[in-house]
Amino acid sequence: MQLMVYNVLKGEKMSRLKLRNGLKSQILKLILVIILIIISFIVTFKLLYDKIDIEMDNNTYLGYLVKDSFSNYDLNDLKRLSSTEFLLKYSFGIEKINTGTNVDIVTPVIKNEEKNDKTTNKEPLVYIFNTHQTEGYNRNFLESFNINNTVFIASHILKEYLQDLGISSIVEENSIVDVLNTNGWKYGYSYKASRILMENAYKENPSLNFFIDLHRDAASYERTVLEIEGKKYAKILFVVGLEHDNYEKNLALAKHLNEKVKEINPSLSRGVLEKKGPGVNGKYNQDFNQNTILIEVGGQYNYIEEVNNTLKIVAKVIYEYLENEKKE
Repeated sequence: MQLMVYNVLKGEKMSRLKLRNGLKSQILKLILVIILIIISFIVTFKLLYDKIDIEMDNNTYLGYLVKDSFSNYDLNDLKRLSSTEFLLKYSFGIEKINTGTNVDIVTPVIKNEEKNDKTTNKEPLVYIFNTHQTEGYNRNFLESFNINNTVFIASHILKEYLQDLGISSIVEENSIVDVLNTNGWKYGYSYKASRILMENAYKENPSLNFFIDLHRDAASYERTVLEIEGKKYAKILFVVGLEHDNYEKNLALAKHLNEKVKEINPSLSRGVLEKKGPGVNGKYNQDFNQNTILIEVGGQYNYIEEVNNTLKIVAKVIYEYLENEKKE
């Protein structure tokens, strides 16, 4: 009897062992299949990637991504924004060249076909700079490509629109931060730093006769956006410092440009802000030249597309002003 019980127990134990071994075998087979699937996926992906790499270079591939993402906008107006070279060179993936000086020079490259023949070999008339170069706009899909939307990009967009109208322009590409660091200055000395670059630019280009310090505001989105016929624009604000002897001329210029913008749309400009007293700069380097203006284009919540739409109008207004100056 005991022998029979023993044999039964032994049989059950063997059955459980076989079942367990069979289960282990199935699990191992499943793991093996999963590994094979993963390997197949990796190999397939690599083959496809290599094929894409052969047939489509990185610039073309990124260009397609950018254009697709801008599909809701006017791609003719956004030609520069969909230009891979523009995005990669001007967006703090910036390439720098050591010039042997204390300041690195940013050297963007514009394709020859993007240059306007009207401005070829012309001496520059307009100088565009950013006292606060790192002021940024709202983040969008471009951040996925390590591209930051800043007033520096906006300056280059404005330059391109001016050059399309035949106004030769340059953008200050030296780093304000480098000037501050070199001199041991804090951020509050930014206008002093931009003044140095401004004066150097004028020495090198005495033809310069119009100076634009381009900023963005820190106001709410509701205060800085305007929709016209389904198209959004970043509102602008002119700022004039009243703490220098000739501020009346800068103020008159700002008011004139403001009125011209309002003629296009009365809500596009937020007006002219006159500043003086404790806690403000009071000059904003406008004592340098009577044709010096500070424009805040949009705010931190605006998208670069909205800024782009507005800068096309700003360029037109500045162009008309400079053309009228020639006649007088």
